[in-house]
Amino acid sequence: MKISLTIRKKGLVSVLSGLIWLSVPLTIFAHDGSAPGASPVKSEFVGPTFEKSQHALSQTSFTIIHDTHFHGNFGNPKEPNNIANYFGIANKIKADKPNSLFIGNGDDLGTSVISSTFQGQPIVDAFNAGKLDVDTFGNHDFDMGPDQLSKLVKASKFTWVSANAVDKRTGDVFAKESGAQRFIIKEVNGVKIGITGLINEEAPQITSMGPNAVVLNPVEAMKKIIPEMKTAGAQFIIVTSHLTSPDARIVAEKVDGIDLIVGDHAAFAYDSPEKIHNTLLWFIGDEFTYLGEINFNFQNGKVADFNYHRYALKTDVVKEGYQPDPNVKAVMDSYNSKLSKELEVQIGSTQTELDVMKSTQRKKETAIGNLVADAMKDYTKADIALINGGGIRAERIFPVGPLTKRDILDAMPFTNYVEKLEITGDQLYQALENGVSQIESGAGRFPQVSGIQFVYNPKLTPGARIIDVKVNGKAIDRKARYTISVVDFVAEGGDGYDVLKGSKVLLDKNAGPVLSKVVGDYIQQKGTVAPKIEGRIQDSSDTPSNLYSDLNGQPFEAVLAEMDLQNKAILSAAQGTNQFQPEKEISLGDFIQVLRKALNFNSFDLKEADPSDPNVKLTREQMTVLLSKAMKVINKQPSVNSDILKSLDSFADKEKLNVNTKSDWAIVAYTGIIRGKADSKGTAYLAAGDVVTRAQTAIVIERLLQLK
Repeated sequence: MKISLTIRKKGLVSVLSGLIWLSVPLTIFAHDGSAPGASPVKSEFVGPTFEKSQHALSQTSFTIIHDTHFHGNFGNPKEPNNIANYFGIANKIKADKPNSLFIGNGDDLGTSVISSTFQGQPIVDAFNAGKLDVDTFGNHDFDMGPDQLSKLVKASKFTWVSANAVDKRTGDVFAKESGAQRFIIKEVNGVKIGITGLINEEAPQITSMGPNAVVLNPVEAMKKIIPEMKTAGAQFIIVTSHLTSPDARIVAEKVDGIDLIVGDHAAFAYDSPEKIHNTLLWFIGDEFTYLGEINFNFQNGKVADFNYHRYALKTDVVKEGYQPDPNVKAVMDSYNSKLSKELEVQIGSTQTELDVMKSTQRKKETAIGNLVADAMKDYTKADIALINGGGIRAERIFPVGPLTKRDILDAMPFTNYVEKLEITGDQLYQALENGVSQIESGAGRFPQVSGIQFVYNPKLTPGARIIDVKVNGKAIDRKARYTISVVDFVAEGGDGYDVLKGSKVLLDKNAGPVLSKVVGDYIQQKGTVAPKIEGRIQDSSDTPSNLYSDLNGQPFEAVLAEMDLQNKAILSAAQGTNQFQPEKEISLGDFIQVLRKALNFNSFDLKEADPSDPNVKLTREQMTVLLSKAMKVINKQPSVNSDILKSLDSFADKEKLNVNTKSDWAIVAYTGIIRGKADSKGTAYLAAGDVVTRAQTAIVIERLLQLK
């Protein structure tokens, strides 16, 4: 997410839409998932001038209480920040202002220990007890799958609305058959209030929406639904939003007719509402820290005035006269009691400390990651296993000693089902590249593995960071087929694992158990576990000590190759020196000698390649042709077809290649021997006419040896 905030108090008052606003410009840039070329959106915070304590209304037509975003949690019953207190404050507002609507904004049903254990039902029961009026879908509401969400929609006494979560089979709102609607109209004190919702556009990539639930572009969805809401009589239109606040601002900028947007997928919390054109927006975070109240004076078909107040549970629930909602508290206490009995059962013990912090799983091999992947591999009897690090999180460290059901559900709160696929070595290689492609940002795609050992360099270009892969101790064969255990989220392309979509399914999620059960059963069967970091994942960004003094600053892959070829007497120090001279250009004759040494060729092999002038500098095109010919001699040259030719598609200069050598380029690109050069913007080039250095020679020869 890229957000640039520029907040500058100008100390002046401007008139907008007949109201007085404190003008505080706020320039926001949309996050990466927004439309390309989206321009900055300016909004203006209304500031403390319109805070309820400073700005009384002559009358209140209706009040909006918002929002939820509880992630399946009840909060701590012993602390102020819990669901019973949240609804208690809402009740206090309703008692003072009976013309109120309480609006949720999604991500309410999942994912937590209690929601995983009882499949989202606790929050629905609490919302029913607290008389929530309306909610919308967030990505985490789909964490238990679309079928379970549809059941929970049906069990809800409040209405679920969405303008852009759609069942592609019908073209209508998701879970319509269970009671969901695209929008509703509530008449409050004579004002017809239309309410719809928006889910974040990237939800299908980060949760389990299944094959039929799709997400429409929020701007286009709102442009379509606003006229329908007005035709149905809506005088005031609210969007309960599970977009990030930057994306919600884009909707407000591009869509006319929205009066109020509340809720933020990114959970930013601001002291006051803001305004874009005629749309008021307020983002107050998530879970139980804050609750928002906005009061409107609605006259002659438009807003005449408004004020707002933000409640902080930590301070407001201790004030005199406050009471938690008794019905919601009863639901919370009942489920917590059931959960305690269910989860405190010991299932085994660990002899090693287990770091289950979310951030740790997203950057390196962990003992808990190895345990989870081993359990998946053991259950499915697959060759290998891979779990996205984002699927493991407890925000604590499990000490040596007993492990309970609660511990396991804390560590794996998502309702992810274990699957078994058949994939190629090439798919595995690409999956690992995806896994380490966003390590800088702590993305959840970082892989924890079993049966796999790999080396990567985070300083290399994303998509070309994997240096070495072994499957159960043997070099990966990119043409071979392997069985792999993954969770359904990853199998369906979640966290960027698109390369696994469409693979042959040997065990699907309908037959596979939930991940937490697989791991719990594995521990229970063993009684005692002692997982540890074993070197399955190695970060090679630190250059090792080496035999040459001039290799500092070289990429790790180059250093590794140079040292290996020196040890094998294939390519040693530059002539007449004791240094490697990695940037020195290599001649055509010297390259052919190195190639013959590496592959144990005799003088007759590659005879046709012997140059008339061996001292001519070697170009990348000449190197490519030689490597392709060498692969043919060692029976490692694939037959060129349309799929192999597609390997050139990622290079910006593919159309400039000599037509006579294009097949050779495709072969070396497909096998990964040559991966191109990247400019400062990350654009990849084959650079056919560039001269080859000794370091580049070492790298491609080492890759060729691994292929052999």
